[in-house]
Amino acid sequence: MSTVKEQQLEALSEAANYLDKLVPAMEQVISEIKGQMQEDTIDFLHQIVYGLNFMIETYNVTKDVINVDGPLINEDVLEACVGRLSEGFKNSDYKAIADELDSSIVPFLKVFKEASKRAIS
Repeated sequence: MSTVKEQQLEALSEAANYLDKLVPAMEQVISEIKGQMQEDTIDFLHQIVYGLNFMIETYNVTKDVINVDGPLINEDVLEACVGRLSEGFKNSDYKAIADELDSSIVPFLKVFKEASKRAIS
């Protein structure tokens, strides 16, 4: 039976691999929303937000491993960003969603990815 820490490290390994795909996909959907939206942009956005939720859940169960030397992510700021995203979806304000993804969420995901890689190395 594996320990909790081993499970957390495994989750971080999976997160790092997943983030290698999620971040570029998120950057693509941001570009589409800010530029020329495609027929499937909104569906793509919903899939990406599902992935974001999964990464936030993963962060929540692994943060004690990632933040061993002090917090890398301000959880209050992250929570506020998620609230603004939710508000954007509620109002179908895709420009606001893209702006929030670009200014706050992508940087969070990049920090989480690097922290995950450091933790598993």
